[in-house]
Amino acid sequence: MQINYKKLNPLGFHLLKLLQDTAIRLIILFGGSSSGKSYSVAQLILIMTLHDGGNTLVMRKVGATISKTIYEDFKVAAKQLGISRLFKFKDGIRQIVCCTNGARIDFGGLDDPEKIKGISNYKRVVLDEWSEFDSEDFKQVRKRLRGKIGQQIITTFNPIKETHWIKREVFDVEKWHDIPMEIEIADKPIPAELTAVKSIRINEPKMILNPRTGDVEEHAPDTVVIQSTYLNNFWVVGSPDGTYGYYDEQCIADFEKDRINDPDYYNVYALGEWGVIRTGSEFFSSFSRGRHTRKLCYDPSLPIHISVDSNVLPYISVTYWQVSTDGGYCIRQIGETCASTPDNTVRKSARLVAARLRELSPEKVYLHGDASTRAANNIDDEKRSFLDLFIDTLHKEGVEVEDCVSRKNPSVPMSGEFINAIFDGILPGLEIIIDEGCKTSIEDYMSVQKDVNGAILKTKVKNKITMQTYEEHGHLSDTFRYVCCDVLREQFLSFSNRRKRNLYARDGTIHFYNPDTECRYARDIVYAMPNVNGKFALVHGRLCGDKWHIADVALRETSSTDEIRDMLIKSQGGQTIIECAPAYFRFVRELRKDIPNARALNETADIDRRIAATSDFVKNHLLFNERQLNDNAEYSTFMSNLLDYNPGSESKEASAVLSGFIQFVVKFDF
Repeated sequence: MQINYKKLNPLGFHLLKLLQDTAIRLIILFGGSSSGKSYSVAQLILIMTLHDGGNTLVMRKVGATISKTIYEDFKVAAKQLGISRLFKFKDGIRQIVCCTNGARIDFGGLDDPEKIKGISNYKRVVLDEWSEFDSEDFKQVRKRLRGKIGQQIITTFNPIKETHWIKREVFDVEKWHDIPMEIEIADKPIPAELTAVKSIRINEPKMILNPRTGDVEEHAPDTVVIQSTYLNNFWVVGSPDGTYGYYDEQCIADFEKDRINDPDYYNVYALGEWGVIRTGSEFFSSFSRGRHTRKLCYDPSLPIHISVDSNVLPYISVTYWQVSTDGGYCIRQIGETCASTPDNTVRKSARLVAARLRELSPEKVYLHGDASTRAANNIDDEKRSFLDLFIDTLHKEGVEVEDCVSRKNPSVPMSGEFINAIFDGILPGLEIIIDEGCKTSIEDYMSVQKDVNGAILKTKVKNKITMQTYEEHGHLSDTFRYVCCDVLREQFLSFSNRRKRNLYARDGTIHFYNPDTECRYARDIVYAMPNVNGKFALVHGRLCGDKWHIADVALRETSSTDEIRDMLIKSQGGQTIIECAPAYFRFVRELRKDIPNARALNETADIDRRIAATSDFVKNHLLFNERQLNDNAEYSTFMSNLLDYNPGSESKEASAVLSGFIQFVVKFDF
């Protein structure tokens, strides 16, 4: 067999060597996109099928994705190699048969159980997009591939997630060393520039016990990992001598665009490094590994804050923090404990935390966490809560902590916006830094998604062995929220009163006017509802240019008509409108003795619809009184009620009266 070297990428040369090495069991190809991983596998499997007549099974997690992906790569590769006539392509059953020796290349998904059962009949198994498979899937493939000399597993994937099981269970458990990239074929060395990849490593030999002889034997290295990028693909950057391949300027320009605009994406798909791909709908959308992580050291002069989430699957989550107050607040995460099985019980996890704290030996430890951990449970004879048991265990381990767990958890959407605002640098004097060693936390902060209401979307997954369902992400992010909102309580409350998470925010923020600025008001209107959900609500608006200044508000339990009259007289403006039921019409007529311009309107039948219709006007034409917000408790209550509104929620009184005010001024061309 003669092979034209101009048909191959560097990966192809390495595969040509490794696929003939019977000592190598697992070949891992990983790295960036456009590096030719799947295509090189297709080329060399076709070549080896002709060469040794071995059968190959090519698998993806889901069989339906095969026809337009890896199967198509094999068809194109056969054509490019000029060997299509030597194979019969059976598209209907996704099978390729060698016409010279009858060897088969079968394609299937892990959702086809018949394919798995017959794995032992194949010499080679290819797992394309390996990262989509589960750990148990891979174990089944390894165990079922047996009985023939030289059987191999070849995998391809992009390293999209640093906490992926592939890294934990394969990359991190082996000891690796680099091996030379030089290759000889037929005793002739291949030029180094034709075989250069980003890295190539092999695992170390192991000592194993021969069950037949009882002797301890050395097992030769059996796993090779090759990392490549688009720079190692001659059909992206062109061949080293410029005589073959293809220089794809558009592809290279696209990678360069990612380098500038999306460094996380570039890190994975261009450089082929472990990372997390952002989707654009992350809960912590403003968190950037490049800007907000660095290597941190423990400061023995500062206390430690630990924050706990009690979910036991996939682990009990504990994060460690320190707070520097030099010239502002700098919240620093210095560590994490993810207590997984068998340590995911309250006492075992607390012992792990105690051991870590004894190492650091801080003078003071503050405990934060989920308010629900205060609830009694049945895991203790005395029905003590998770929090009680956790603190009790720490005390028994010689660690004293001060309980700072709140009685009520902070709003999930609002706390997320607060932390994102700190990451964005729009809250002066506040900073958050995460130690780069907190890899599980960083992956969680980068991965956890936001649901339609702005809260954390905790997607459930099922463990195929235990059949237990649990939320994969979000628990470390919860500990993050708890400690930030506790430590920065005043700043968070102030932010909450100014921030809107859905309906009324323009550019994510409720906007204010400066009451000290002189304004020439063209209109002055008081709009009131004497009984909306059992409360009296009022807004007093003044028109300045095209903006309405909400100078004053009222929101309180419905009082007697005398008290309502007094509030309206006190707040009267150029025109007073009362939206009410017919039962209040007589009251309005009598009110005209004191407020001649008072006018009654029938209350609306569908308040939620009116609120939705007027929300854009609030964003673009209303400004609120910041001084009143800070100094007037009733104004603050009104704003909290306004910010808490969601369609169908009970907190609608402020939104109801404000929408009535807007409808009136729009209808009468104010």
